[in-house]
Parts: sequence; C-alpha cells; structure tokens
Amino acid sequence: MSLDLLTLALSAGELPARLGQIFYFVVLPMLLLAAIGFVIQKKLGLDMPTLTRMNFYFVTPGMVYFSVVSSRVTIDQIAQVVGFSVATMAVVGAITLAVARLRGVPRDQHNTMLMTTILNNSGNYGLPLQDLAFRSYQLGPLATSYAVFVMLVQNVAHFTIGILLAAGGKKDRHWKENLLFVAKFPPLYALAAALLTVQIRIALGNHAPAVAAALQPFWEVISHLRLAYVPVALGSLGAQLALIPHSDEKYPVKASLVLRLLVAPAVGLGLCYLMGIHGFLAQLLIISTATPSSVNSALLCLQFNNHPAYAARTVFYSTLLSSITVTIVIFLVQGDFLDQLAFSTP
Repeated sequence: MSLDLLTLALSAGELPARLGQIFYFVVLPMLLLAAIGFVIQKKLGLDMPTLTRMNFYFVTPGMVYFSVVSSRVTIDQIAQVVGFSVATMAVVGAITLAVARLRGVPRDQHNTMLMTTILNNSGNYGLPLQDLAFRSYQLGPLATSYAVFVMLVQNVAHFTIGILLAAGGKKDRHWKENLLFVAKFPPLYALAAALLTVQIRIALGNHAPAVAAALQPFWEVISHLRLAYVPVALGSLGAQLALIPHSDEKYPVKASLVLRLLVAPAVGLGLCYLMGIHGFLAQLLIISTATPSSVNSALLCLQFNNHPAYAARTVFYSTLLSSITVTIVIFLVQGDFLDQLAFSTP
C-alpha cells in the first residue's frame, strides 16, 4: 500500500469542493426522496403494509432480475461479494460484543446492539447509493448488479440471525412463521429466474438476440420496474422513518452509531486487503458497509419487545448522520489515495 502524500495534501479549497460535490450529486437526491416519503407519511398516513408489499413483491424483484440479467457479473465475483458481506457481519459483530462488554452495556441489550451494527440498510438505501455513487463513471448499473447480492445476504441475515437476536431466547409462537419469510422472499426467486435466464441465453448462443427481440415487451416491463425502484425504495424509507417512535430511555446509541457508520467501513477496508479485493469492486463493497442501520432491525425489536426504542433511535440517527459519513467514505475510496482502490474506468 502506498499513499500519495501530494494527493492527500489537498488544498483548503479543493477538499470542501470535492466533499460538497459528492454530497450534492450523490447523497442529497437520496435525502430529498426520503424526505418526500417522510412528509407524505406525516401528512397523509400511508398504508405501510401495502407500500412494503409493493416494494417487496413488485419493484424489488424487477430490479434484481434486471440488474443480474443485464450485467456480466461472474460466479467468482458473486462469491467475493457474498464472502465479504458475511465476513463483515462476523467481524463487526465480534467488535460490537467486545465494545458492549468493555462499556458495561447490560447483557439484555447485547442482542439489540448487535442488530443495530451488523444489519444495515443495503436495500432501500444501499442500492440507490451505489447507483448514484458510480453514475459519473458510467458504472451505476454494474454497481447495482453487485450490490444486489449484498442486499440478498443482508435480507437473509435479517430474517434468520435478526429474528434469533430479536427473540433473545424467548418463546414466541410466531418466530417460525417469520423464518419462513426467507423462503418466501420474492427477490430470491427473481435472482433464481435471472440466473436461469442467463443460462438459457448462453445455451441459445447466436439465436439469443432473436429470442430477446421477440420478448421485448416483457423486457420493457422489467426495465420500467427497475427505474421505479429508487423513488419507491427511498420514499418507503422516509415513510418508515416517520413512524419510528422516540424515547428518552438511556441506551448506548452513540456506540452503535460509531460502530455502524465508522468502524464498519474501516473493517471493510481491512477485509478488502485480506481477501485480495481491489479496484472498483473494493470501492463498491466498502461503500456498502457505510449504510445506516436497517429499519427492519427496529421492526423486529418492536415485534419481540427487545428494546425497540434503542433500535429505533439508532436507525433514525444513523440514517441522518450517514449523509455526512457516507459522503466522507465515498470521497476517501474514490479519491485515489490507496492503490488497492484505484481502477480504470471504461
């Protein structure tokens, strides 16, 4: 690893300008869309179950299918993304438990603290973020196709590890039903359909373009769903944030925020070096670790009555503060400061 000291020594004017550019063109559009959803929820009281189903069963599957079929992501790259995502959760989880013990966090809050740090918003927040972060490089669609697998890993973790942590050993007659949500999660079926489509395309060989032309109306539907994903996802996020309850109870929220927004990206950088991941993929994966705590973690804690106020406050403040930390992370990973992260655009 070599640091270019001349590059690091940015002038006083260049640094704020670059950070401002990232915030204005990447983060601000996301905040505005989420804010619209927040205001609409406060004013009109949207039916959240319907909005959530629209996202899960209609828009997200279309986006997943489009991203995988239209990309050229290899099996090895998918394995790297999945392995990195799992390793990040494991390392951040271990650090979280160590911090909880060192800070004397009550034992009954350990599981909630883990949920706020290892479960991040890789869907509603992460996918639009990747698209916007790499759009200026003409790599937005490719970034989304990789980020889809980060989202799938996180969603499986939410409804397996997340439920077990939220339940905290309590006997609840509904937890088995919740685990079945993984098997019914529509994006998984969209992923399977996309992988099958890719294999059929390979088998068709030179006949694939003719078949694709005949099926153009169906592809148009998928394309429109993909375009609808960003506003629906971020609008839904804002609406969910508007429903988060607030509480004055004392919880280690600051520790969760530091672990989620600062420590996790540092862990991601270290894992990229250890796993030999570099260039564009390394940038993308590190950015994926910088997203805020997942709204689903707060919903699970509410369902199992496992310190829901703690999880809700962490989700709310991590989402707000991420506008600053994500801007900084994108600036650092795309600034050519580290050879490991440098890549050549097409």
